[in-house]
Amino acid sequence: MYTVITSQVISIGITANKLPPTPLEGRKYVLIQNLGSPIIYIGGSLITADTAGTGGLQLTTRSTWRETYSDNVDIYGIVATGSTQVLIEEGK
Repeated sequence: MYTVITSQVISIGITANKLPPTPLEGRKYVLIQNLGSPIIYIGGSLITADTAGTGGLQLTTRSTWRETYSDNVDIYGIVATGSTQVLIEEGK
């Protein structure tokens, strides 16, 4: 059972962006949805926007990724060109 659920929409671009910029304190899960057309790559702080060893999980348009990560785990996202909107939901 979750007592708090937050959501926000942010823009990400061609440099790694922390998702979300400030995690919900006491977070139990995080959900990320790609609201745009470029593929979003999700991973650690060294993420790259490709299929190399540092490339991350790929989220295509309207794809959603949910994981049970605490607030001390930092998640990053990046796109290969331009920018896109990302929905981030967290719960605790």
